Amino acid sequence: MPILRLGLRRPHPHHHFSSSSSSSALFFAQAAMSTAATTNNNNNKPLIIFCHGSGDTGAGAQQWIQSLVPPQVMEQFDWHFPTATPMPYSLAGGAPAHVWFDRAGGFEPTHPEQTASVEPSAARLMDIIETQVNHRAPSRVAIGGFSTGGGIALQTTARWHDPSRNNKPRLGAIFAMSSYLNNDSKVWTILEAEGNGTTTTTNPTQWPPTFLAHGADDDFILPEWGQSTAERLGQQNVPVERFRVYPETHHEMARTELSDLMEFLDQSLNVEAATGAPANEPPQEL
Repeated sequence: MPILRLGLRRPHPHHHFSSSSSSSALFFAQAAMSTAATTNNNNNKPLIIFCHGSGDTGAGAQQWIQSLVPPQVMEQFDWHFPTATPMPYSLAGGAPAHVWFDRAGGFEPTHPEQTASVEPSAARLMDIIETQVNHRAPSRVAIGGFSTGGGIALQTTARWHDPSRNNKPRLGAIFAMSSYLNNDSKVWTILEAEGNGTTTTTNPTQWPPTFLAHGADDDFILPEWGQSTAERLGQQNVPVERFRVYPETHHEMARTELSDLMEFLDQSLNVEAATGAPANEPPQEL
C-alpha cells in the first residue's frame, strides 16, 4: 500500500513579508558567520533537531525551513531533519503515513491520546539525542517541530527529562509551532505528581527554555488548543517564554515566526560561543 501524503499547507511566496517585527528583520539582516562551508556534524555548532508535520518528510521540512530562513542564519547551526516511520493513521482510514503518532476520533484535544503510538517515535528521537550528546554539550541541542512534529518534541522532552526513567542532562531548548497536547497526554502524567491534594512539578529545573507559537487564523489546529497547552505547561513551572500568536497565519510556518524562533535559539543555545563573535554581528575581518 502506498504511503499516504496528507494535505500540507506551504507558504505562498508573497506571504509573511510583514515589517511588523523590525527586531526580527534586523536579526536576519545582521546575522553572519565565517566562510567555512559546513552543513552537519560540526560539533562546535549548536544542533537543531526539527520534526516535520504529519504526512511530510524530513526533506520536505528542510526545504520549507530553507525557504524561510536566510542561509547565513541556517549555517550557524547543525540541522537534523528526521522522517517519521510510516504507520497506519486512523484519521486517514488506516492508510500508512509519515506521522509521529496516531490520532483517533478527531483532532480535538479532548480525544484520547494514542500513547502506544507515541512511544516508538519518542524512543527513536531520544536515541538521536543520545548519539548527539555523546560528542556535544547537551545544552547546545534543541528539539522541536511543526504541528505533530512539535507535539512529538514535547513528548520526547518530557521523557528525556523524566527523573523516574532517566538521569539525563538538560537540553538547551525546545520549540513547537502550531502544536498542542491532548488533555490526557502522558506528558501531564510525567510532569504532575499528586500530593496532599495539590499538583506539583516533578523536576521543573530540568525542562529547557520553551518556544511555543501558533497562527492566529489556523482553522485546522486551533490556536486555543496551543494556548491551553502553553498555559498548562506554565502551571507546571515549565519555562515557556510566552505563547506567540502570529496574525494572518494559518496552519503554516511564517517568516516572522521563524525569525523569532531563530533569535530564541540563538540566545538559548549560545551561538556566540560557537562562532567566537556575537551571532547578530558580522565576524571581524582578519
